[in-house]
Amino acid sequence: MRKITSLLIALFIAVNIFSQYTGTPNTQLDLSKINLEDFTFGFKVSPSISWVNVEHNDAIADGATMKVGLGIVANYEINSLLSVVSGINYAGVGGYVYDNVSLNDITTKDNYKVNYSLIEVPLGLRLQTPTLNKTSYYLQGGVTTTFILTANEKRKSVLPNTPALKNDILSLTSPSAVGMFAGIGVEFTILPKLRIFTEISYRNSFSSFAMGNNYVNSTDLYHQYTEPIDIKPATMDFSVGIMF
Repeated sequence: MRKITSLLIALFIAVNIFSQYTGTPNTQLDLSKINLEDFTFGFKVSPSISWVNVEHNDAIADGATMKVGLGIVANYEINSLLSVVSGINYAGVGGYVYDNVSLNDITTKDNYKVNYSLIEVPLGLRLQTPTLNKTSYYLQGGVTTTFILTANEKRKSVLPNTPALKNDILSLTSPSAVGMFAGIGVEFTILPKLRIFTEISYRNSFSSFAMGNNYVNSTDLYHQYTEPIDIKPATMDFSVGIMF
């Protein structure tokens, strides 16, 4: 229920911000001034390289991992060069970490993988070149609101053919976070109402996914830290999609 409430609040804020771009007051969205023909929608799949930025006196980031995401894309054209971009993405993020506990645990590998699954609502601006030979290029960037669905750690055993130990850390994780995205892309027109695109985007969280004080007060032997921890995931996405 807390995640659903937060999502509704974020969508309400996004609508009010969006109304500023269409020239309407913050307190009311005048639908009569929005031309529905200027909306385009699409879908994308986004393989990514993901890692975590860790700020702590003990835990240290130790490498990236591969993830994949899916998204619904919404684009509102303000003019021939500028658009508002939004949508809803489902994605996984994470990366490798090690600390004194993992280094001293002789039953598992030295590092362990932190994994999060999430729903992300981006809101930004796109600057796009005119279409030439059915091809256009664009730059885009903006902010993201993230709602974290699952969180866990996987620790690989030193013994062969032994399943990794999976530890749920959702109770140590914030329900939401804010961040940014920026990217470049190219769009190919197949038909007047059908286009395909590829893009590369960098995403980074401004706020910590970890509720740091919960790590200090945790009864879990893996997380009895002496000070709060910050975990801020980042990704490099390589997306392919279709707009119609």
